[in-house]
Amino acid sequence: MRILPTVAKIGFAAFAGSLAIGLVASLGTRFGFWNVHFGHDVLYMWCLVAGAVSLTLALAWMFGAMIANDSGGARYGFIAVVGSGLILIGPLYDYTSNLGMPPIHDITTDTEHPPPFVSLLTQRDGSTNPPTYDGPNKIEFDGKTTNVSALQHKYYAAIKSWAQLMSPEKLFKHAVDASYGMGWNVIAIVPDEGRIEATDTTWLFGYTDDIVIRVKPAGMGAKLDIRSKARVGNDDQGRNAARVKAFLKRVASM
Repeated sequence: MRILPTVAKIGFAAFAGSLAIGLVASLGTRFGFWNVHFGHDVLYMWCLVAGAVSLTLALAWMFGAMIANDSGGARYGFIAVVGSGLILIGPLYDYTSNLGMPPIHDITTDTEHPPPFVSLLTQRDGSTNPPTYDGPNKIEFDGKTTNVSALQHKYYAAIKSWAQLMSPEKLFKHAVDASYGMGWNVIAIVPDEGRIEATDTTWLFGYTDDIVIRVKPAGMGAKLDIRSKARVGNDDQGRNAARVKAFLKRVASM
């Protein structure tokens, strides 16, 4: 079928366009050529549209080639299938894995007395989210009006303070080592206050989240609390919760 090579080439062109738009959107946002809204909500959406068009055409070529037993345009069609699939699988996974999860972006192990940001207060340029804890804030979710802390307790029940029968100094050292091990940009280490502050920036789009860790005596041992908050956006797609869980797991393994 003569049309098959044409379909494959158009699918490949759509994939190439999707890849180019995605790179421009993410890197342009990361390096400050435009804001997150334009980079993610406008440009990146066109990347996904082009990727979906590419995948549709590539699948049409693949099924047409199998029916007609014709390998015309195989190189273009195969690249389009694989490439567009890789472009779409990440956003699709993020969307499906967070279905039914609340749109919150401030996660802490202590919702009553969350660790406050101190050193990071002067480094939050461009942040649209205030440094204060979002816990009391009311939001509408699943047909009900509730607050952020209640939603965290319901949907992220495993995130809670971590207490151990060890000295605060030893637990603090473990927390410092774990912070560096996570690859974070550690901003402040204040042993006298048991406080560590750091930032974590995503490679794509350059989303920066702020992290503060608090270690203090508790009974015969010590207790660790951590808080992670996105600087921009109302929904982090579970990014901060995943970061807190990963950090606690790393500390526990030491």
